[in-house]
Amino acid sequence: MSSCAEDTRIDTAKRQAIESAATDFVQRLLSPNPSSAFDVLTHEGKGNATPEQLSTQAAVIKRFEPTNVTLRHTYLIELKGDSPGRVVCATDLTKPDGWESLTAASVPEQAHVVLSADTRNNHLAFTLWLIPEQGAWKVHSFWMNIASLAGRDSMQLLQFAHVQQGRGHLFNAALLYAAAAQTANRGPNFQMGITQAISEDTSTLKAPPEVQGAPPFLWKNGDVTYRVLSVGPIAVGGKIYVIMVHEVSPWQSEEEVDKWNKELLKFFKYRFPEYSDAFAGLVARAVERGSNRGFGTVEELPSGK
Repeated sequence: MSSCAEDTRIDTAKRQAIESAATDFVQRLLSPNPSSAFDVLTHEGKGNATPEQLSTQAAVIKRFEPTNVTLRHTYLIELKGDSPGRVVCATDLTKPDGWESLTAASVPEQAHVVLSADTRNNHLAFTLWLIPEQGAWKVHSFWMNIASLAGRDSMQLLQFAHVQQGRGHLFNAALLYAAAAQTANRGPNFQMGITQAISEDTSTLKAPPEVQGAPPFLWKNGDVTYRVLSVGPIAVGGKIYVIMVHEVSPWQSEEEVDKWNKELLKFFKYRFPEYSDAFAGLVARAVERGSNRGFGTVEELPSGK
């Protein structure tokens, strides 16, 4: 037997205790002393991380310059007997954004909390799984992920992908479906219902050969083959661009590598002219083979979308 209550359906005092513990953990993680977040983990949680690992994770998160940490949703799971593994929390099972599937341990009470933070170009989502231990709510595990691109969340990106697929712009749709899936990712313990809808819709899309399978992609342009390590959307200044990262041989000057980037962009625009219906511009980033040296070239549409 299990039940799941969300937000205001949770006893006020209990919800405040859960949310206070979750907020405290994130604030510790973003503080000058992120290793202090280790102190508020459960016993099992401490076995899966070290203070040094938390500090390393915090350093990655801080690169996004998060601000305005805000509580979004709180879920309280109550169990009788052994856990079924996951518990569905739902307001409307018929809607992609109307339910969540949450991991549950075999304990009488546990909670999942979602918080958000603003960044320069996107939003971050923090999902925390909490379990009471020694009379206090402790963090059992947590996950951080980009939750939007230029203000568009996973639902909006999914709807945008539908529009592009309906227009026959299959490259645009493929990138937008992938972006919807990425921004809906809340880690292994918290699955948003929309992820199922994204997976089902993606299965109906026949993506162009240039983005089928796993990278690196080999794009042929006559006698030239571009080794594309990744391609996808990126948010900059409130707009969404397509970024292509390709591997190149060592270059002698910035003018030389900039020319290679522009040749890739020219090929891309010839192959996928429909990109301008969904994206504000293009970014080609060359990565030197055998080193970490890189060089980027940006081409923006006159009227960014």
